[in-house]
Amino acid sequence: MSKIRFLIPSGMRLVLLLLTFIVGAVVTGLLSAVLMDAGGPDRKVAMLRIATVAQDLLMMVLPALVTALICTRQPVRLLAVAKAPDARQALLAVVVMLVSSPLMSWIIELNASIHLPASMAALETALRSMEDNAAGAVDMILGPHDIPNLIVSILIVGVLAGFSEEIFFRGALQRLLASSRMGNAAAIWIAAFIFSAIHMQFFGFVPRLLLGAFFGYLLLWSGSLWLPVLAHAVNNTLYLILNYTTGSGDFEPGSAAASGGAIVLSALLTAGALWLLWRSRVRPAADSDVQH
Repeated sequence: MSKIRFLIPSGMRLVLLLLTFIVGAVVTGLLSAVLMDAGGPDRKVAMLRIATVAQDLLMMVLPALVTALICTRQPVRLLAVAKAPDARQALLAVVVMLVSSPLMSWIIELNASIHLPASMAALETALRSMEDNAAGAVDMILGPHDIPNLIVSILIVGVLAGFSEEIFFRGALQRLLASSRMGNAAAIWIAAFIFSAIHMQFFGFVPRLLLGAFFGYLLLWSGSLWLPVLAHAVNNTLYLILNYTTGSGDFEPGSAAASGGAIVLSALLTAGALWLLWRSRVRPAADSDVQH
């Protein structure tokens, strides 16, 4: 497969993505403030949902599209959106999300239980307060626990967030990083690190980092952005359904620790499914068409 021909240098490509992201963030902030002021108490949930959709479109989707269109005459290839995922890979990706649940719940709890040194108690309090505020905002977006709100939540938090975050972090950022002189693995993990860090949740950083890396390898192994989009949407939707069925206020289902045996079994099944995914990878690697 021929390599993608870029119109601007690699450093400028990343700067362009960053600048369009910043512009989107500023516009989103202004729009959110207007919506929340105009909505009134009785329409606060609806306005917050509209602001969330605007954030996904203006901060994630639009910067990825603008950057791809300016960087190359092959934006579809750059974003890896032309190819549908292989059915077997899609099934295995969903299996990974399901069988890894006890393991990920354990990792979530370990990360959440981290305590900073006593000298940094004020920082820890501030970080946990930020996470509580973020959880409260998510609870507002989800709304009351009924079927109509669950459907809306799946569309916004499951489908749209899965697509918008993947087109930005994997389709644009990871692929642009891979188009520089770094290797595929470095591009995947740097994109995953930024993906986790941008959520501003220190006590959920590690599981989100691992999740981002998994999505990155799905793109590399499949050559299709739609595979990590599918996995991301399934991941978010599973959390939403658990939230609906258990009535828990926590967005991520890590409140009940799994048994040691379940964790070990989950780790073994996850490793096996990942191995099968790796065996089914496309050759040459998907990111090879953007590497120098």
